[in-house]
Amino acid sequence: MEGQIQDNPDTPEAPDEPQRSMMGVIVHSFFIVPFLIAVFCVLLFTAGMMLTREQKTAFDYLEDIRIGGSTKRWVSAFELSKFLADPAKILDEERFAAEMITAFEKARVQHDDSRVQEYLALGMGRTGNPQYLETLLHAIDSSEKNLLLSAIYALGMLRDQGAVAKLQLFLDHSVPRIRSITVVALANIGGSEVIPLLKGALADAEPNVRWGAAISLARMGDASGKETLLELLEPDYLSQFPAVDAREKSDLRVATIEAAGRLDAQDVRMKIEELSQDSDMKVRAAAWNYLHQKDES
Repeated sequence: MEGQIQDNPDTPEAPDEPQRSMMGVIVHSFFIVPFLIAVFCVLLFTAGMMLTREQKTAFDYLEDIRIGGSTKRWVSAFELSKFLADPAKILDEERFAAEMITAFEKARVQHDDSRVQEYLALGMGRTGNPQYLETLLHAIDSSEKNLLLSAIYALGMLRDQGAVAKLQLFLDHSVPRIRSITVVALANIGGSEVIPLLKGALADAEPNVRWGAAISLARMGDASGKETLLELLEPDYLSQFPAVDAREKSDLRVATIEAAGRLDAQDVRMKIEELSQDSDMKVRAAAWNYLHQKDES
């Protein structure tokens, strides 16, 4: 019939509203709600863990070291060493120092995982408490390389002149890394007694030892290692040392600029001026900072 609207076979039928509503309820009940509950539980658990971690004290970590399992002990020692890196959390209590020393000695007697002593040694050093001096001096008699390194570094952090005489014995050690860490430790302690020892290290066969000695001397205002510093300031000098990665090269050059700049020598200034156009942005910034300070003074 003319004017009658014909059905279009391609036009979809109206949806079944009750069926669609039921599917929505099913999806919401069995998928979305459980998912949201799971997410909430994970967030609640994470928040609880963070809150618990933040509330732990140094004594709590020592307790974990005392009664925990093998893995728990060294992990707790590691966490304690990090905890004590914050000066605000360092305890001066004699009780805490006594318990630290007891835990350290117990780990040695029981032949515990060596990492327990290593991290406890670092924690002792970070406190700066001279009560740990004798314990750490005994520890550097250890034949265990990593403990020896930790104890030497810790003695440097104590900054106690009483450690110098024993530390200098390790400047002739057969392991280059131990000689290098010893230079760092002696430089941290400082004082007139250390300067001749660092000057002697400038002739070491290991480049890292020479570099550390030169930078340390410059920071103390001594120019004995200036030739070594000028080498380090050469743009391509470190390229002959493939074992030194890009980040280490960058950090070393920045440290050299900051240390050499204290010598106030014309040849040093010229080298640093060249580095103000270096491709390494960290090196360039350090050079510009030095030049800016010199222009203001």
